[in-house]
Amino acid sequence: MPESTSIHTTTQKVVAWWPQSLDPLKAGVRMRCLTPLATLQRDGVEVERYDAAREAHYCSVIVQAWSVFATARNALPPEAMLDAVARLKRRGVRILVDNCDNQFYNPGNDPEWEKQIQRLRALLAMADQLVCATEALAQVTREQGFTQPIAVVGDAVEGVADLMPGESWARRHLNPKRWPAKRKVLNHACWVGYWRKRGHLPLVWFGNHGVGFAEGGMSDLASVRNQIHRASERCPVSLTVISNHPQKFNALFSEWSIPRRYLDWDRTTFLDALRLHDVALIPVKENPFTRCKSGNRVATALNEGLAVVADPIESYREFADFGSFNGFDGALADFLLDAQGRQARVAAGQDYVARKCSHAAIASQWRHVINYELLQAGRQGRLLAGDTAMCA
Repeated sequence: MPESTSIHTTTQKVVAWWPQSLDPLKAGVRMRCLTPLATLQRDGVEVERYDAAREAHYCSVIVQAWSVFATARNALPPEAMLDAVARLKRRGVRILVDNCDNQFYNPGNDPEWEKQIQRLRALLAMADQLVCATEALAQVTREQGFTQPIAVVGDAVEGVADLMPGESWARRHLNPKRWPAKRKVLNHACWVGYWRKRGHLPLVWFGNHGVGFAEGGMSDLASVRNQIHRASERCPVSLTVISNHPQKFNALFSEWSIPRRYLDWDRTTFLDALRLHDVALIPVKENPFTRCKSGNRVATALNEGLAVVADPIESYREFADFGSFNGFDGALADFLLDAQGRQARVAAGQDYVARKCSHAAIASQWRHVINYELLQAGRQGRLLAGDTAMCA
């Protein structure tokens, strides 16, 4: 249960957002703080990035759950972060905790990971409200015994401007430091084109290679090797893996017989690289961790004009009409061969993503959360003004 709070001594009317770091390479930082924060600020919402010097102005603070894990790159170490949140709580600031992953899943019973989970529990216990990226994660959080209200706020699909926030066209395209990544994509475009001319449909898998506390990532793709090879007998394919671990790619895919190539993920070129392909493969072994993930990879692929073949986890069900979500069964080759059918599903999927996964749509979800916090601050202000009827 959340600890009790004191009533504000002022009528603070600003909500602060405290991310786990300011590193734009971290998708969770961009997608669940920096990008929606910028959108809301442009819309005039009273929200800002946390600044310790302005604490007196805050009625509520949104803290990212990953802030109390060792992987965080915050100015404060995890234990100090917990202490800082506790101090805010004692001052009467409402605490919101936003989470996008099921860190409670610890299949190996790793004692070091369990220590980090205990810090998460302590953070969640201080929250007045919780925010989760998916309904599945909200359900897991309830099952862990947390009874605070939970709002479900999804992830917006990202464009070039989101991957490189605040950068000018010149910095994006003329900075010499960016040229090596651009050359790699140009070389890769030649490779994809070479195999396309020989009748090979270009497939792509993209994402983090994996996490230390749960199975998944690149190994999920390796697990469907036989299905992809069988489909390739009817519909020749090439395969690109866009990720962050070339050694793992070499270890997992060295014996595959189809044309395959690795490309380092780079925020300046990722979307250009993705668009070189026709079909995104998103195999996911279902477990308590993957079950709670958002549908962002599906939305990203559809938004960039790629067809999608994926496993039917909970968060992908809303996209069921826009691709093949029956796993990697015998119908895979039929889907790959049906170019016209794929294109029709992609077009419908792009329209859906534009309506449901846009910045405006996700910012609207965050706006409901933040407006509620501002309303709470207003109510406390009225209490201090003598509106004792609200104490009844």
